[in-house]
Amino acid sequence: MARPPKVDTIQFRRKLDNPKLQILLSAGQGNISHGFENLLILYQHLHCLGYRTDSPLESIGLVTNLSEKKRDSHNPSESVGNDIRNV
Repeated sequence: MARPPKVDTIQFRRKLDNPKLQILLSAGQGNISHGFENLLILYQHLHCLGYRTDSPLESIGLVTNLSEKKRDSHNPSESVGNDIRNV
């Protein structure tokens, strides 16, 4: 059994099941440390928008920055993260 969490923890030593590992690998483009950092950044952004852990996940919406005209000529290699097609 894992130790209770403390606010001054500097290492997370947890065994990840395959779905969680795949999420971190995907979020970090193959690097679980980068994936962890990217998920922290994502949560920070959602928190700033008003999302809280007791809110339903369905309350999170996705809006892109691209107009329809730009979307038709969009090159995914030029911009990452602005369009759902890049996920």
